[in-house]
Amino acid sequence: MKVLIIQPRHRSNVKLYRKAYMSQLTLPVLASQIPEGHDIQIIDENVKDIDFGIKADVVCITAMTPAASRAYEIADEFRKRGVKILMGGVHVSSMPEEAIEYADSIVIGESEGLFPVIFEDLKNGGLKQIYRLENKPMLDELPFPRHDLMSKDLYVNIPKVETSRGCPFTCEFCSTTRFFGNKMRYRPAEDVVAEVEALKTDFVFFTDNNIIGNPKYAKKLFGGLAETGIRWISQCSINLANDSELLKLAADSGCVGMLIGFESLSEKVINSVGKKINRVEEYAQAIGKIHDAGIGIIGCFVLGFDEDNADVFKKTVKFINKTGIEIPQLTVLTPFPGTVLRDRLAAENRVLHNNWKYYDATSVVFKPKWMTAAELRKRYDWAGHKVYNYRAIAWRTIKSFFNHRSFIKALIFWQVNVVYRRLWLVSIEKD
Repeated sequence: MKVLIIQPRHRSNVKLYRKAYMSQLTLPVLASQIPEGHDIQIIDENVKDIDFGIKADVVCITAMTPAASRAYEIADEFRKRGVKILMGGVHVSSMPEEAIEYADSIVIGESEGLFPVIFEDLKNGGLKQIYRLENKPMLDELPFPRHDLMSKDLYVNIPKVETSRGCPFTCEFCSTTRFFGNKMRYRPAEDVVAEVEALKTDFVFFTDNNIIGNPKYAKKLFGGLAETGIRWISQCSINLANDSELLKLAADSGCVGMLIGFESLSEKVINSVGKKINRVEEYAQAIGKIHDAGIGIIGCFVLGFDEDNADVFKKTVKFINKTGIEIPQLTVLTPFPGTVLRDRLAAENRVLHNNWKYYDATSVVFKPKWMTAAELRKRYDWAGHKVYNYRAIAWRTIKSFFNHRSFIKALIFWQVNVVYRRLWLVSIEKD
């Protein structure tokens, strides 16, 4: 069969140097699961337009919530041409009743192990409407993603690599736990290192929600990565600062920066969302320890919690400047489908709409408790201007150069800051 695997475009997929900032991982992962003998083509609509006249037997579409509406448009166009549509991803898994209206078949949850069954059913004319694994797949025998099918010249060369799935935390605004589960699952560290080496690149983004979730595993992984000579960025919890050995191993293995979810500077907010590992009073000390190890920080803050007040915006900007966080990530609280937050706000009649393209964590799609939606948007934009103007970015970059004594790190921090600036600017553009 001729198989197309498509990632729909969304305005939040900004570019750097006229190229997409990072290549997609889901597309080559899905391609690796399709049985041999099929003609597979990957299309990332963020970098290449779709030719709807292309001859195909089945189109596989994966979509996060912000791209769901476009995913449905793509599905409709191909179905008009008699092409079978298979859809999956976080949004489809959270909204299966909606998604099935646009597809011949959907996959709920993770797809490992299902594609041989699906393609056999396609061959025999017995495609089912819904496919779902009974148990979460283990990751010890995953095939390497088909990175060879990606158009590498259309991306800044920062490939993504997966080492684990799952998250032990139960933050009410996050859909990760519901999709991947709260039990961590890991790929063998040697497989991860082998994939990195096969990529023949000098920079990698590890997509883990918490790459240090299992310190024993992380130490083994970092030891292997140290032999490759790569630089890398990933995501982790703030307790990285509490393990000096792990911190050193991460730095020695090429870690340039870690994305850390501080979420809020209010202990009341942290307690309300269920992220018990965070201790606001320890933030500044933890940041200092991570910086001392030579690792930069992408600091994530969410604005708009019920426990917030008007002071949170100025307080957050001041904290970013005071602690020397290299790259601030400011987002708006968003009730994504599949989250406890959405269930709660929907029950309180506080979800404004289901126009999915605005569910990008930079738009206001709910009724805040202590201000209007317009006021939250205005205050968010004020904070965005304060941290994403070029003067602020330049100042953070200069400070990072002197703190880390590394031109390469400073350049990387500058580039990622520019990407976040563009994400913010896109969010305020008129449609």
